[in-house]
Amino acid sequence: MGPNMDRDRFQNDAGHGDPMERMDRLQAEVARISHLLDELTGGGASSPRPRYSRNAGADELPVPFRTPHSFALHPRTFEPEQRVLERQRAKEVRRMLRQRRMREQYFPADMFADPAWDMLLDLYAARLDRQPVSVSSLCIAAAVPATTALRWIKTMTDAGLFVREADPNDGRRIFIALADGAFSGMDNYFEALDE
Repeated sequence: MGPNMDRDRFQNDAGHGDPMERMDRLQAEVARISHLLDELTGGGASSPRPRYSRNAGADELPVPFRTPHSFALHPRTFEPEQRVLERQRAKEVRRMLRQRRMREQYFPADMFADPAWDMLLDLYAARLDRQPVSVSSLCIAAAVPATTALRWIKTMTDAGLFVREADPNDGRRIFIALADGAFSGMDNYFEALDE
């Protein structure tokens, strides 16, 4: 596939699909290009690459990096694969939460109420997405009355599954996050589901 075909395909995809999916595809493509550049320049996982400053003269750069105009810059290190996997997992968790909410259209909501699990799912997806979750947002995610949700937040915090963090920008707001052990447990759970 030639460069024009790649560009045309990208332009055709640009207006279609979920923005996160487009970002994931773009990051995967950048990773592929990065690996190709790494191979072409003789770098690799087994041989650490030296860093060069932007002000390095042409005679300071290794031969593959030398250009007539000394514009060669070393590519930034970048781990897109892990980020893509985190986004895919977050999307999977969000889908699971939507499916749980859909049951309420067909059955009484209190029949399947499980606020602790809903909160764990919401906080897990938020951590994968690198988004903070306020107490009020977590109460909404629990899909139970606020007083019930607040009791569950206290119970889960006391059990060491949740941690409370002050919002650095607003002293009145508290964020809730998964404790590291709970995050590991959720990771292990979803990995087991994938097997």
